[in-house]
Amino acid sequence: MKRLFISDLDGTLLNRAAALNDETVRIINDCISKGMDFTISTARTPATALKILKPLNLKLPITLMNGAVVYDIAKDRYIKEACLDEIVVMVVLGLIKTRGLACFLYAIKDGEFTAYYDSVGSTSLNYFRNEWIMKYDKKFTEVEDLSLVAKDHILSFMLREPKEKLDGLYRELSVVKGVKTEFYPDVYNSEYYMLEIYSDTASKKDAVQYLRKQGGYDSVTGFGDNLNDVSLYEACDYFYAVSNAHPEIQNMAVSVIPSNEQNGVARYLEQLMDQTANEDE
Repeated sequence: MKRLFISDLDGTLLNRAAALNDETVRIINDCISKGMDFTISTARTPATALKILKPLNLKLPITLMNGAVVYDIAKDRYIKEACLDEIVVMVVLGLIKTRGLACFLYAIKDGEFTAYYDSVGSTSLNYFRNEWIMKYDKKFTEVEDLSLVAKDHILSFMLREPKEKLDGLYRELSVVKGVKTEFYPDVYNSEYYMLEIYSDTASKKDAVQYLRKQGGYDSVTGFGDNLNDVSLYEACDYFYAVSNAHPEIQNMAVSVIPSNEQNGVARYLEQLMDQTANEDE
């Protein structure tokens, strides 16, 4: 049986400092070297995910931005994108501006990932932008108005505010055709929620199904922690939650494994490899 193992990053494979523990790197690289097919499914953009993942010897494509993008690490190129229609982008921008909110627009332009903004009036987004520039050297492009880049293969909108400031917009978006949303707590700061808006053709489920088909996998096992991993759960034959996961995610899982701080995913994979080796003897 050909098996694929796929893990979320933040809150699952990464520690609370948004980094890979040395033990996790050692174990997963060992599993890959022994033939395990392992990859990543994350809400992160290419700009931050690829830098974080450098210590891992990943060979398979990874899914980014909650499934909006599939990126082939070996060939250094995007192999699947789910972009928003230009008219839909304009409609959503109107709703955001009407509510006095600010956002980032993420796009793939000329084969490169781009982050656009036209305002830093949001304290939380300003902090997010500055932190990502300093920590990951992520590049942001300021434009006079986001409507000017609506044609640029937009992959998603990202808003980050206290939950009550986003609730109304989240409800409005439920009746907008052509979009889907991910609305979940920021795992690094409980004061904020993340609202991400994608094409309704984008999801972790769709991206994982693409990987399953491309790789001819008989079985997919996933690992997650937050509400945006529901779609990952739906794509998997087996799904495990780390012990720090949101209660709803724990309830969905076939089992709960040790937390991200305890290298839960890596230790599970190591035990599985040891068990498989013993069975083959």
